[in-house]
Amino acid sequence: MRSTVWEGVGRIGLVEVEEPVPGPDDVVLDVAACGICGSDVHAFAEGAWITPGAPMGHEFSGTVAAVGVGVRDLKVGDRVAVNPMGPCGSCRQCALGRTNLCAAPVHSARGGLSDKVLVPNAESGARLHRMPDSMAFEEGAFLEPLSVATRAVTSAAPELDGPAVVSGLGSIGQCVLRVLLAHGARDVVGIDVSPARLAAASGLGAEVVDARADDPRAYLLDRWGTSTSPYQVGGNVGTFFECSGAPPMITLATEVVRAGGTVSVAGLVGASPPVDLDTVVQKELRLLGSFAYTGPDATEAFRLLADGLVDVTPLVSHRIPLSRVAEAFDRQHAVDGSVKVLVVPDPQES
Repeated sequence: MRSTVWEGVGRIGLVEVEEPVPGPDDVVLDVAACGICGSDVHAFAEGAWITPGAPMGHEFSGTVAAVGVGVRDLKVGDRVAVNPMGPCGSCRQCALGRTNLCAAPVHSARGGLSDKVLVPNAESGARLHRMPDSMAFEEGAFLEPLSVATRAVTSAAPELDGPAVVSGLGSIGQCVLRVLLAHGARDVVGIDVSPARLAAASGLGAEVVDARADDPRAYLLDRWGTSTSPYQVGGNVGTFFECSGAPPMITLATEVVRAGGTVSVAGLVGASPPVDLDTVVQKELRLLGSFAYTGPDATEAFRLLADGLVDVTPLVSHRIPLSRVAEAFDRQHAVDGSVKVLVVPDPQES
């Protein structure tokens, strides 16, 4: 079978490997759809967080092809979405319920950009979520990024009737926007530079700002006005979700959020951006990192998908067969023309 591996900066290989064999508690899936994540793009373009030969792809869904002898609640043919996180369950962070911060993660499911993939410790409702017939495989492949977004929104706990901003409208930002609206947010603005991503957000009815054509700072201050703390003048944004990884957006966030507001940082930067800590202190901002997700976050994200409360299908900008996976990475890296690139199986030859 074929599997995608990282070979070096800008180089993706599709190599032949042996088919996985499930252990007693494992499941093997025929992959039906796999998204390319922002972290995959960082790895592809910069060599971040990856080593040569590492398998790629962790946003996937598929059909159960084989089950281990100890698996009781899943069977061959089940259609499932995957939570690839694999916390150890025994460290301090896991004991506190912060499994996304596990000190020694194990058994994570990787290699979704393959014909088949092994999911270890494949408990139904935890690692694997059985999809209803109404849910397409493409929707199931969004479980992972939607879980990240659910984590960001839940931990920030925004005032749903207060102004909120989402900067960076890639798949995470798009999902944050959708989770906010599903939870009842009524006054949200999205910021990006990609026409395709701005269009996907405006299709929800959200206001959008093209940061290439307009000054986001001026727009937000004009949109919601200014506020004054004892030491700082700023905007009136209640919660700012930074999902772009662009350092200027972090600076913007601390300026336009009102005193006592929240800046939730979910985008990976890959560098050390300058942060005006005087503003953070004097406005008593809550500067909050949001990383990955926990099991309950994934369960909530699956509920939003299964109940039709979040529609992710408009986010699929490209469907590219596995045999052209290198092209898929190039497409996802070209932000102007893509939102979410999905890699799908090659058409069956007749």
